[in-house]
Amino acid sequence: MTRKVDAKTFVGVLGMVAALTLALVCWRSGLTTSTFGPIIEGAPSFEGTHYDGLWISGAGLALLLAGLMAIDVTRRLRMAYVASD
Repeated sequence: MTRKVDAKTFVGVLGMVAALTLALVCWRSGLTTSTFGPIIEGAPSFEGTHYDGLWISGAGLALLLAGLMAIDVTRRLRMAYVASD
């Protein structure tokens, strides 16, 4: 029993990995952390995080694209398995 997998499946896997990498890069680019010293002597310092909406949205879209590619790769592999029977 041999499974016939075409090049589109491998391109889909590579695209999925690239989309996940892009999502991670976008997410990390969208976070900015600032540290503020204490205002009063003896008070704790404060750390604030700023989220940039465009970068976070880009990460979400890249994650959505990776999920759609995962669904397509899964479908192609299942169809190749069914066709080999």
